[in-house]
Amino acid sequence: MVYLLLFSVVILGGLLAFVVKNKDPQYVKLLLSFSGAYLLSIIVFHLLPGVYKSPDKKIGLFIMLGIVFQLILELFSHGAEHGHRHKFSNKAPWLVFFSLSIHAFMEGLPINEGNHLHSSYLYGILVHKLPIAIVLTTLMINAHYSKTRIFSFLLFFAAMTPLAAYVGATFDFMLTYGNYINAFVVGILAHIGTTILFENEHSHQFNIRKFTLIFLALIIAYFS
Repeated sequence: MVYLLLFSVVILGGLLAFVVKNKDPQYVKLLLSFSGAYLLSIIVFHLLPGVYKSPDKKIGLFIMLGIVFQLILELFSHGAEHGHRHKFSNKAPWLVFFSLSIHAFMEGLPINEGNHLHSSYLYGILVHKLPIAIVLTTLMINAHYSKTRIFSFLLFFAAMTPLAAYVGATFDFMLTYGNYINAFVVGILAHIGTTILFENEHSHQFNIRKFTLIFLALIIAYFS
C-alpha cells in the first residue's frame, strides 16, 4: 500500500498538470509553500530527534554533506525539485531526469528503515511529491514533449521513491548505517524545504494565504 501511494501521487500530479496546465499557477505556488513548510516541520519534529538520539559528531557532517549533495544535483536539475520553472531542453534532458531520479531515490530510503514505517515522514514525502510532479509535467508540456515521452519519464520518476523504500525495508545496510543515511537525507530535504519557503514569494510582501498554509502545515506536522 505504501509503495502504491508513493507511485500514485506522482502520476496524479502529472494528470493534474494536463488538466489545469497554466490556467492558475498561483495554486501551485501555494501548494509548494504548504509542502515546503510541512516537509521542514517533519524534519524538525521527527527526523532530527531520531538521528540525534545518540551523540555523534558525524551526524552533523552527514547533514551538511546532504546539503552539498543537493546543491550539486541542482546544477543539473535547475531546482525543479523545489518548483523552479526553468525551461527544459529538448536536446539533452537526461541530466535533469537523472538528477531528479537520484533525489527521489534518496528521499525514499528512510521511509521503511528496517521494516519500521516512518509514517509522519511518509506523509511529508507524499505532500512534497504532488506539487513537484505538477511542476515537472508542466515544464515538459511547455517544452512540447510528446505525451509518450512525458509519461515514460513520470513512470520512471514515480518508481524511484517506492523502490528506495523497498530497499530500505529489505537490506540490512539501513539497520547498520541508517542513522547516517537519514542524516544525509535530512540535509537534502532541509535544503529543499527552506528553498521553497524563502524563494517561493519573490515580492517579499505579506501573503495571508501563504502564511496560513505554512502555519497549518506546521500544526498538522506537529500532531502527525
